[in-house]
Amino acid sequence: MSDSADDLIKEKDELQNNANDLKDKRNNLHDKSKKLADERDGLNSTIRNLRNKISEHKKNRDELNERVKYTKDQRNKLNKSYSEIKKKIEELERERSSAYGANLNVLRKQIRTLETEQMTTAMSPQKEKKLIENISILHAKIKEAENKLNKDPKLKKVLEEEKIIKQKAEKQHDIVEKLASRAQEEHENMMNLIKQLDNLVKKS
Repeated sequence: MSDSADDLIKEKDELQNNANDLKDKRNNLHDKSKKLADERDGLNSTIRNLRNKISEHKKNRDELNERVKYTKDQRNKLNKSYSEIKKKIEELERERSSAYGANLNVLRKQIRTLETEQMTTAMSPQKEKKLIENISILHAKIKEAENKLNKDPKLKKVLEEEKIIKQKAEKQHDIVEKLASRAQEEHENMMNLIKQLDNLVKKS
């Protein structure tokens, strides 16, 4: 009976040890499972946050691109107005110059021709001196004609309009540049986040 009792006790101890081992293994598996679940939840949360940020950058980029498009249209309209008013100024200058007996465009062209000759042609000091005198005379004629033109009320008004339109066009151009830069920045941020997202999705 004693041997049998000892065997039972021994068997009971072995079973208890096995049960303890199984319990430890179960606890370890549970801990690992919990850790993996936490990692998965953390990864999913990061992926979700990245997707939200990507959507936000895309929305911002698209809105900025729309504003770029609108501002470009405004700038183009102003540039067109500027070209038209420049033509109007040239016509008025031509009309008034002829009335004053001096065609500004012709005088300016003559100066450009003489200045090009001075820079590109070898000549004697006397000839160069004469050339410089002729350029000075032409500059004086242009200045005199411009002074008369500047006193012309109609031309003065158109020149003021030209100045305002030019300023507006330049301002619109600056806005286009800034908006386009911001849109590009949003696009680059979005693309960087998409790369991060792709890498995380591959890991998940």
